[in-house]
Amino acid sequence: MTPKELLFATLRHETTERAPWVPFAGVHAGELIGADATEILTNEESLIKALMEVNRLYKPDGQPVVFDLQIEAEILGCDLVWAKDCPPSVASHPLADTMTVPCVCTLPTPEQGRLPMVLSAMRRMKAAVGETTALYGLICGPFTLASHLRGNDIFMDMFDDEDYVKDLLNYCTECGKRVADMYIEAGMDVIAVVDPLVSQISSDHFEEFLTEPYTNLFAHIREKGVFSSFFVCGKACPYFPAK
Repeated sequence: MTPKELLFATLRHETTERAPWVPFAGVHAGELIGADATEILTNEESLIKALMEVNRLYKPDGQPVVFDLQIEAEILGCDLVWAKDCPPSVASHPLADTMTVPCVCTLPTPEQGRLPMVLSAMRRMKAAVGETTALYGLICGPFTLASHLRGNDIFMDMFDDEDYVKDLLNYCTECGKRVADMYIEAGMDVIAVVDPLVSQISSDHFEEFLTEPYTNLFAHIREKGVFSSFFVCGKACPYFPAK
């Protein structure tokens, strides 16, 4: 069983000889080759060199190609602030002063933003290590992407205009589907939906606003014949008060 096959078996809920090893080496990968975060997130050759060093050093069962949740936001009109030791931050929110939902005609296309570099890196990594290593394509989750577009007002919107939030989340879900399709076409074995802002809302709000978007998003990925995963920051286990 190859490392990739072991990971796939785990994702199929099969018994395996060990837990799979999937280091989410994002901008840390640049440290391995002496490159900063901005360089590996904008320079394809540096990115490939760093990813290959991750593969050589850590011998992962699976690894992400790019860990940057601002790729979609940048295409959709958010200004970014770049840093040397972390991914860029969103500095402006195109929907901050208008409660509108972008047209589906604005969804990302393969030639926009940094997607040409990302898709090329994915294809090159697939050719280099894809036989033995499962490759992850990371997309920005609907709620985090909605916050990139709307800003912090998204939290008040959940109380003041529920229909608007649901419409915006539906748009962001369609964006996730579009980018997932590109990553799948580029050879990604697993689409990981990364939505760290989910940890900032209640389980009731998740059920109200995100159950349907995530059901649709994961169903779409499943229909494409690849695996998926869900990555959220925060404590996810049930709460049991200390005795």
